[in-house]
Amino acid sequence: MFAAAFGYTAVMPLLPELLSPLMPQASPLGLAWHAGGYAAIYMVAVVVFSPAWGAASDRYGAKAVIATGLAGSAVAFLASSFADGLWSAYAGRTVQGAFASAILPVATAALAKIPDTEERARKVAGLGAASLLGFFAAPALSASAVSVLAGDAVAMVLSASGLVALAALAIVVVMLSRAPHRSGEAAVKEERPLPWRFLALNLLAYLGLGAFEVALPLAARGPLALDAAQVSLLFAECSLVMLAAQGALMWGARYRARFEQALIASIAVYAAGLLLLAGAGSMGRATAAVGLIAASSGLVLPLVAYLATLEIGARPGAALGALTGAGALGQAVGSASGGALYGYAGSAVFTATAFAVALGTWLASRACAPRWLGGGSRCTRS
Repeated sequence: MFAAAFGYTAVMPLLPELLSPLMPQASPLGLAWHAGGYAAIYMVAVVVFSPAWGAASDRYGAKAVIATGLAGSAVAFLASSFADGLWSAYAGRTVQGAFASAILPVATAALAKIPDTEERARKVAGLGAASLLGFFAAPALSASAVSVLAGDAVAMVLSASGLVALAALAIVVVMLSRAPHRSGEAAVKEERPLPWRFLALNLLAYLGLGAFEVALPLAARGPLALDAAQVSLLFAECSLVMLAAQGALMWGARYRARFEQALIASIAVYAAGLLLLAGAGSMGRATAAVGLIAASSGLVLPLVAYLATLEIGARPGAALGALTGAGALGQAVGSASGGALYGYAGSAVFTATAFAVALGTWLASRACAPRWLGGGSRCTRS
């Protein structure tokens, strides 16, 4: 999980440095469009390939699929460091996303087979924490590479991403070879599809994050009046608070019977944070809003994944592959709509996103909201 997150994030701060040499005659607008396209093509690959990798893990086992994903990611990153044309760069990014999509759903599907639901909840939160560490470490490497290597920074960062994937592959192979055989019956046996509400919840959660990540830097130049250093601090705050939230969830796994209520409450705070950001006019208010968004989304994402593992049937890989694909689709749509809507509505894009997340969540969970919210039945089995 760390390797996949690291590889996705490392090159993102360097998109102008990556694309400018490949399209020297491009206008600033053309460069911006291709930066968005380069970022989006990765998520499109995740949407397309996650269900297939998940189904493959049901048939061939999680070990083989995760190892293939890490090995393919390593080759894709190392090959991309030699890209000498725009379309070869796009092709490399597509292959990166295709192989990275083998990691998240399959790793989560493997945890779905753990009979002890407390241990399962703790490890699902641990997967999220590992991803956040990757998201946090990669930009630091990128910033250091720019200051030290200048024009060679992109190739170095892509090569480093490949080496991280190779190191993760070696660690996974060693750990899996030493892992003891688990006794006990798997937690899920019967054949049933993942309820659509989980797909909708994951899509909406990632849609909000996608819009937030794109619109925040744009708002920084407008009503927030923040410089690049302050924006970097806000993103660092976001990563650290999300990491702390998922650490708290690992500790709170013993209270998993209340996770449904925690999910609904976290989504409410998520929407409130977006609304607060829409009205923020200073660094202090923006810091408070980002803290709310980070803490709540840091809980929502692993909670949705854990609760989904209680509902999947005998093919967890296929179900969680679809869940990952829904999240990637939401992030892609959120990123595109966040940038486009900001151009027309300014900071009101955060208000629109909060409304979409809250309304969509209510519609998706109406039939399974906790009883204290007036729902008719529970989302998951105990």
